[in-house]
Amino acid sequence: MNDRRKKRLSLVAITLLLILTAGLCEMALRYLGFYKTYTEKMDGEYVSYYGRHMPTWFWGRHAYDSILDNKPEYTYHSKANNYGFADKDFDTSDDHHILKALVLGDSFVQGMGAPPDSSWPARLESLLNVDTAGLHYRIYNAGTAGSDPFFEYIWLKEKLIKLHPDLVIMSINYSDVNDCITRGGLERFHTDGSTQFASGPWFEPLYRHVHLVRLFLHFVLRYDFSLLSPAQHERRSQAALLQLSDCADSAAALCSAHGMRFVVVLHPYLDPYDRYLKKQDLLPGIVPLLERRHIMSIDLFDDFRAVVSTRNYSDYSWPRDMHYTSRGYDLFARLLLQRIRKQYPLLLTKTQSAG
Repeated sequence: MNDRRKKRLSLVAITLLLILTAGLCEMALRYLGFYKTYTEKMDGEYVSYYGRHMPTWFWGRHAYDSILDNKPEYTYHSKANNYGFADKDFDTSDDHHILKALVLGDSFVQGMGAPPDSSWPARLESLLNVDTAGLHYRIYNAGTAGSDPFFEYIWLKEKLIKLHPDLVIMSINYSDVNDCITRGGLERFHTDGSTQFASGPWFEPLYRHVHLVRLFLHFVLRYDFSLLSPAQHERRSQAALLQLSDCADSAAALCSAHGMRFVVVLHPYLDPYDRYLKKQDLLPGIVPLLERRHIMSIDLFDDFRAVVSTRNYSDYSWPRDMHYTSRGYDLFARLLLQRIRKQYPLLLTKTQSAG
């Protein structure tokens, strides 16, 4: 056997060995579940954050649709109301003895992870209606899983404004920053009534199908699950905070024009072990941006961290899913009510304007 043939056979053997090794590594990564996305862990399928096209401006359900929250750690069934939200029917009647508050938000407002009557808007309504002197409180829960403040502003402007609430609460968490990065801001809503999310990076198809690519991106290059490098994430997160504050400003102006009060509430994920969630500490950076626009805001980060720790966080939050438990939503309602009474007590009055 001549030297040239030996070299060719050696090259073929090395190539086959590399392919076999790569195949075994790919199988091991898939089997062990390394670098699975959130939707793969919870729902068993990959769902891109980017590029989605919708024929409508509205994210959510139709009136009276069935709602199934089926995750590895819990299962809850409910039914949407006349507006498509997980709450009692909304009504437009006006009563001077009822203060109506509308809560806008995502799955944490909807109450995923707990029965419908354990959502924090439901618990807040119950707490407010204990020992009231003449004034009754009705909290409309317009939370929708997967939503973000831009969708919620469109809902408020186009449909929910007719409820004529006294107060509108916009709830924001860290997922809304990522949603803004991957979906875009109000520019996602086209004049033909459709919605188009931002485009993803060119390598996303490879990322979706090849776990070795995920290993290289996350472990070597330190990309996050929005497929951004650390520098890209920092830059785009700061831009997202500006866009979110602009969105809140639009919502506040709309509320002011209709004689309604408006406040933004910031709340944390509770898993202290998840290093990825350490990035959520940038969210309170939106507070100075809101203050410049004279928008009221309530930051619940420190309030939660005074109660929730590595020792007890699983009492308040599902470890895998990260949504709150019933106990977590109850804590949210109590902490929020304490903050409102301390910072903006006039929000709980019917006839006076908030300062």
